[in-house]
Amino acid sequence: MIEVFQYYSKYNQLVNAEMMKVIEGAKDDVFDAPVDGYFKNIKEILDHIYIVDVMGLVSFKTVKEYSIFKDSVFKTPLDRNSLISSDFASFRKNREHLDALFVQLTDEIREADLSKYVTRTNRQGEKQEKLFWKTLMHTFNHQTHHRGEVSQILDQCKVENDYSSMIRIE
Repeated sequence: MIEVFQYYSKYNQLVNAEMMKVIEGAKDDVFDAPVDGYFKNIKEILDHIYIVDVMGLVSFKTVKEYSIFKDSVFKTPLDRNSLISSDFASFRKNREHLDALFVQLTDEIREADLSKYVTRTNRQGEKQEKLFWKTLMHTFNHQTHHRGEVSQILDQCKVENDYSSMIRIE
């Protein structure tokens, strides 16, 4: 099963990079363009994904002290209202760095780790324990869900985008 998570981490790294190229290459500033929805622009969606990814990674410390936790990303606590970057270029750099940490993590995970429990506290303050493999799967699926929102916004802005094909990474 470890290969599945290594595949997902590499896929997310590739597809996030492709999405960043699409956003960067758009004629209009689609990153900050206002849209109707829970998130008010692409920047808010991407900040949300990033913040939840970091918070999820931090919760993985309850499984094992992986080497990624020495990274500076984990020195400053984030909450759901944190601002990741004020501009696209710095956001892209942060996202690329975080995606590399996911690849590093999945290369370090061992099969026995997957059946351990991740312990975290939800927004209501309730302690939750979830199997590590399910939490990892959720993390990657969460990114996919929100990239779909970004894709829809790009479609509405008439920005061509197609960064969804998982099979392309081989």
